Amino acid sequence: GAIKPVVTFTPNWGNILYYDNVTLTCDVPSTVPEEPRTYHWYKDNQPIPADQQRLHITSLVVEDSGDYQCRTIGGDISDPVFLNVTENYVILQRPPSAIFEGDPLTLRCHHIRDFNAINTKFYKDDQEIKSSDTNSTFHIPNITMSQSGLYKCTKEIQRDIATYVFIKSDVFFISLKGIVLFKTVALEILVDLEEGELPQKCCIVTLFQK
Repeated sequence: GAIKPVVTFTPNWGNILYYDNVTLTCDVPSTVPEEPRTYHWYKDNQPIPADQQRLHITSLVVEDSGDYQCRTIGGDISDPVFLNVTENYVILQRPPSAIFEGDPLTLRCHHIRDFNAINTKFYKDDQEIKSSDTNSTFHIPNITMSQSGLYKCTKEIQRDIATYVFIKSDVFFISLKGIVLFKTVALEILVDLEEGELPQKCCIVTLFQK
């Protein structure tokens, strides 16, 4: 069958803060004939007025959340990709795709635009793991199963010249997809070849298990 296009986000986060901007790109397989191409975009299975490879959405609102798809004339439609727009002063942003053991992981404590913020803190299972006034990201070069857990962040948002308000993000459970490991187990199976005969040693069977 035909290879489906893929919708990607820039910036590539699993959740995006309202009033931010995002660009959706319809990545078409190289086997599809080159330009000129006409693109069709869909949100929640309904067509939307866009015909370019990139769909720019500015000043996002919660109502922009939904499943987005694209296709080209004569081509297959992409799988839906969910755009998650969150309304808050501070959110903890995480990757949109599954995280596997050994992968690098970057989390970002992101605050609403046009506000100043200080004193960013990250927590895992309610224990502080990082504090910074200048760096809003937390990076793990090679994540392990022991680093799964409940993550959140906090910032102090400047409400006026003299007042900062302590704001915390939602809590996200970061779970890892374990690498599937297989091992072989050799078993001697005793079978009856014909009714009435004594069991005989037949064969060695290899089993696979996680």
